[in-house]
Amino acid sequence: MNNRNPPPVPVMLQLAPLPRTQIGPFLILGVDKDADRDTVEAQWAQRLIWARKGMTRSSLEDINWGREVLSSTELRIRADAVSLNLDTTDGTLRKLRERFQGKRPSDVGARPLDVEKWLGDYVPPTPVPAVDELRQNVHVPELPREVPAVRVLLESFARVPVDPWQVDLDA
Repeated sequence: MNNRNPPPVPVMLQLAPLPRTQIGPFLILGVDKDADRDTVEAQWAQRLIWARKGMTRSSLEDINWGREVLSSTELRIRADAVSLNLDTTDGTLRKLRERFQGKRPSDVGARPLDVEKWLGDYVPPTPVPAVDELRQNVHVPELPREVPAVRVLLESFARVPVDPWQVDLDA
């Protein structure tokens, strides 16, 4: 009878479309920066299976590229310097995660201290004035008669409603 543990379920990351060199072979294969050759080979084989079953968005080409990069010492050092994997070579972040969350993801031992508040029903303590009230309180200065085009320009500008999300401040 086979008592092996079932293979882990892949974690699906929703990343922006980035070049594989920027994502890095560590994230593509799901290995730590200090992973040995056997771990890289095992993860490579697992990722190939997942890719063929459609369980990961990584292409077979990217998975094979990750294995090739991590097999070469020079390429691995370069990938370590430019990839998104923020952990250090000695696995400092992984050690901290294991210390505070346990070795398995389900062993949650740390929870965030600051939880974001729901702002859907938030009402500011200061009342927001109505648009008509604001317009009544705006006093337009008298325009000099020497520049008659200013009045026409300002009136035409004031007739067009301004969408604050579409204002281009760089223009």
